[in-house]
Amino acid sequence: MNVIEHIHSHGRFSGKAGLHRIKALCDALENPQDKLKFIHLAGTNGKGSTATMIASVMQKAGYKTGLFTSPFLVKFNERIKINGQMINDCDLERLTEKVSKAEQNIKIPKGEKIGEFEFVTALAFLYFLEQKCDIVVLETGLGGSFDATNIIKKPEVSVITPISLDHVQVLGNTLSEIASTKAGIIKPNCRAVTASGQAREVIEVLKNVKPDIIEPEPVFQSKCDLKGGSFTFKNEQYKISMIGEHQIQNAQTALQTIFELKNIGWNIPEKAIKQGLECAKISGRMEKIHEKPLILLDGGHNIDGVKSIASTVKTLLNDRKLHLIIGMVLDKDIKACTSILNELSDSITVTEPNNPRAMKAEELAKCFNKKVDICQNSYYAFAKALEVSKEDAVIICGSLYLIGEVESFFNSLT
Repeated sequence: MNVIEHIHSHGRFSGKAGLHRIKALCDALENPQDKLKFIHLAGTNGKGSTATMIASVMQKAGYKTGLFTSPFLVKFNERIKINGQMINDCDLERLTEKVSKAEQNIKIPKGEKIGEFEFVTALAFLYFLEQKCDIVVLETGLGGSFDATNIIKKPEVSVITPISLDHVQVLGNTLSEIASTKAGIIKPNCRAVTASGQAREVIEVLKNVKPDIIEPEPVFQSKCDLKGGSFTFKNEQYKISMIGEHQIQNAQTALQTIFELKNIGWNIPEKAIKQGLECAKISGRMEKIHEKPLILLDGGHNIDGVKSIASTVKTLLNDRKLHLIIGMVLDKDIKACTSILNELSDSITVTEPNNPRAMKAEELAKCFNKKVDICQNSYYAFAKALEVSKEDAVIICGSLYLIGEVESFFNSLT
């Protein structure tokens, strides 16, 4: 069994919800997380983009910056980065062995085991400490209160990105329930920032937990195109390379977080902020991978994510003919997502991500009220994208698993 297979063998869910397993594992590793400083993010949408922007700014400011995100798209190592560089295979293998040895000596309730996310979180803590990171931008995996990352005691800033209905079978059936779970990362006597535009019930929950939670100042003069966006925040002009109006909202959250860090003593020059924001890039989030035809990838897989795709199509694609390639997994609000996407496109091809939870292409096709092409093999579907008119646009979306396969496919062509 190779390293990645060993990590995946731990499974997605490992027993009763709680931090007792990750605490036991980190205790056995001498609690590396207690010797690090963190910016901690939870939310439904925008975590990866916001985290990437914050990490990019901190790196430009001269800080050795760790970044922990999920899921990966092409290579597992993407999840653990320092100054934009993935953990190398040798370090991943060495630390996997170290965490595995510690795992053998811990006591957890009978019938439970260390889950994959718990294992990887502990490994990441070890790596960031070994490499002497000044700051770690830490993204939750699922939820907040009982997420393995929430073992950290006192983040520099806790950040709540936009919250919407997703993973309802785990996190709760209402926005209030989900917000309550996400708000679990907010610690006493620590600063907290929330994205602008949260639903009223979300804000009520967040303010109940943290009455002085900070909402970002407004942005002005925002503009978007297929090269990125620009806007004014606190009387300064900023540019981003990420595409879409929602990325300006993510940049707004990232900027407010940066200003809170400055307020508690971090030295972050304005030049570093502007450079960091502009050079921050993330794969699979309205990512342009081909020019003629225009091919965009977006991992949006819940209602708010799909609404962002729709907004981008309406504002940026003008009168281009649009072809949609979509594959989804079963635990999503598929009918709501497909009803939005149905109205956007001139043609639709449904396919299947290579994942056990993938929805069958034939079943997904039934969710659209127009003629749909069915292409079970995702690689054949991607190849079709290159055959459309050079003046057209293609959006591939519905699942980050699918987007990872697209990235691999197009990488193999270059």
